Amino acid sequence: MLDLAAPATAATAVPESTSPERAAAHILRGLRLAVAAITLAVLFGLSLPMLLVHMGVYRPAWVQLGALAVFVVIALGFGALAWLEITPGRWRWPLAGAVFLVSIVATAAVPAPHLIGQAHWSFGPLGWMAVLLTLDLGARPLAALLVTHYLITVGQVAIAGQTDRATLVGMAVQTVIVWGFQLAVGHAATLLRRSAEDAARIAEHEEKLRTEEAVAQRLHAEQRLRYTALATTTAPLLAGLATGALNPEDERVRRSCALEAARMRRLFAEGDDVPDPLVHQLQACIDLVERNGITVSLAVRGERPALSKQVRRALTEPVLAVLVATTRTARVTVAGWPDRVSVSVVSDCPDTTQVTAVGCPGLGMTTMTDEGRMWVEVTWRA
Repeated sequence: MLDLAAPATAATAVPESTSPERAAAHILRGLRLAVAAITLAVLFGLSLPMLLVHMGVYRPAWVQLGALAVFVVIALGFGALAWLEITPGRWRWPLAGAVFLVSIVATAAVPAPHLIGQAHWSFGPLGWMAVLLTLDLGARPLAALLVTHYLITVGQVAIAGQTDRATLVGMAVQTVIVWGFQLAVGHAATLLRRSAEDAARIAEHEEKLRTEEAVAQRLHAEQRLRYTALATTTAPLLAGLATGALNPEDERVRRSCALEAARMRRLFAEGDDVPDPLVHQLQACIDLVERNGITVSLAVRGERPALSKQVRRALTEPVLAVLVATTRTARVTVAGWPDRVSVSVVSDCPDTTQVTAVGCPGLGMTTMTDEGRMWVEVTWRA
């Protein structure tokens, strides 16, 4: 009787694709580098010349130089973090406090008549520092920092006694001009991050669909190959049993059924993901034979090269014929070398057992019988 039970096949692995978070991080890295470059350009191209021109205005002047140096160090630090793909994390808020403190000290060193004008160089760069600090958080935290910066500056202007209408209007105009660029960059970063996440999510979904389609096609092709392999031997045997042309009580018919059942077990085992497919397929056939009360021992030694399905079938086919004809005991040995593999079996099967080698390049078979025992060795050379 045929045993159609088969081990479950292993799941097919799905290739890993780029995650939306990774895509957003890649976009943010480029934006951080760009904003760090913009900040350094503003500091050296605009702020430093204005500072040097008005060195005689500040009280004291070294405060302005120190504030500029701190801004440059922070901008360089953010550029290095962006290059290394490291986010500021929880350190952004202590840095924000330090930036505001430096700005307050630098503004306090500017005399009252010059608070609104080129001498107050630190007003614009602090906004770019805020962009660096909140680039991965969106436009709202950036706007909150900019408003805080504006309110602090207004407070310092009020303390200095410059609350006339012209001063406040000039300050508002300057703020709108500077904020226009900075808020645009922050909002663009948010839009680009969302676009990158959406694009990566769509690409991930498409990759998943392509993988599922490829897996389905491969499974369909393997099922067709299995059906073709079974149709040549198993189907005629089942048809003969169904029509009564073959007698189940005939020893040769029962042996043919046992051989086809072993072939089916080997065929099912081919789809399993295991470290040693050859031994795994032999073990599946041995388990089937042992159900009939036959004792089979299996010995494995040596390192073997990787074998294709065709070679594994050719190595195991004569062994299956001997195992299904075994009456009491059998011993199977698998030996490996770097350039060849051999599978041998010693059994007390009848001398009339037909053993046929499967056509395969590099395959050789040796058969010996002595005192009611048969020895068959199949060797494949690379």
